[in-house]
Amino acid sequence: MFLCLATGHTEPSLDKGLWWLYQLQYDKARANFDAYIKAHPDDPAGYFYLTAIDWWHLAQDIEYNLPEIQEQLEGDSQQTIAVSQKLYESSSDPKEKARACLYQGGAEGLWGRWLVTRHEWVSAYFAGKRGHNKLVRALELNPDLYDAYLGLGIYDYYTDTLSGVQAVLAAMLIHGDRKRGLKELQMAIDHSEHARVEAMVFLVEIYTTEENTPEKALPLARTLRKEFPESPAMHLIEVSTLYTMKAWNEMLPPAENFLQKSENEEPWYTRRFIPPARYCIGVAKLWGKHDVDGAEAEMDKILADGVEGPSRWITFARLRRGQIYDLRGDRAKALQDYQAVLARPDFWDAHKEVRQYLQQPFKF
Repeated sequence: MFLCLATGHTEPSLDKGLWWLYQLQYDKARANFDAYIKAHPDDPAGYFYLTAIDWWHLAQDIEYNLPEIQEQLEGDSQQTIAVSQKLYESSSDPKEKARACLYQGGAEGLWGRWLVTRHEWVSAYFAGKRGHNKLVRALELNPDLYDAYLGLGIYDYYTDTLSGVQAVLAAMLIHGDRKRGLKELQMAIDHSEHARVEAMVFLVEIYTTEENTPEKALPLARTLRKEFPESPAMHLIEVSTLYTMKAWNEMLPPAENFLQKSENEEPWYTRRFIPPARYCIGVAKLWGKHDVDGAEAEMDKILADGVEGPSRWITFARLRRGQIYDLRGDRAKALQDYQAVLARPDFWDAHKEVRQYLQQPFKF
């Protein structure tokens, strides 16, 4: 699939741009899709994948305020919709019309997913619904356009399970379909041209955070790691899946390898991945081995520079260090870290977890 990278061939392609995206090399991915657009100005695909870059960037750095990327996401999604509509109206070929619907629906869906992160439930629903309708139309025009099943699967699953969206839909007597969503995502994995990797990433997230079946996610996570061995994103997905499984001994080797690659800044790792690597190692030592000293050392290193910032890993390091202080019987220091967690943005229910330790000291 990525032969052009190995041979030195520089012609822009969708596959090549996606390869750069999965390495989290946003500028290189964007340059590739910009070149693709220059060569194919009437094809909405290039514009859509610019929108996908924006979404990945925002999702990877969800705790940071990135107004320029947010504006870029809105602009790229609107440009995708405009080019898609033009193609749909100008073409008489059903397959071309189907592609136009695919990318218009995808752009609406990406914008809707961003609105969900901002808890703008009503706007998110209507963007998602517009996207859903376009994807359904794409399959009516071309039943073999399996890329459409990615967006359909996301829509069906999350409109049936996401609490904020459910409240809006219940008032409208509209319901998603969780089981159908899972089947549609699997269809995208099995048959799609460009949506396979994204569908796998979403299924990993669903199995680990929504379905509470991380053992189903692990084969997918390991397949992604094998296919993209230089990708820090896929590496972290594997480590995070093992973390969710509480497979501490199994998690330590890939987590330590993740730390080493990040410290050495091996392509395409950077030092920004050191905190999540240290956090995972520290938690594995704390809960897997009851190595309190080793766990404390990892959390202290995350917090050592004294720069709080918005990073979620600062929040989690303070939470775990508070637990460690409780285990040592140093309640005053534990409470200090717990209060610091409550003063920070809430990620992954950190506030809910820490409140129980404010009432009673943490114990194994």
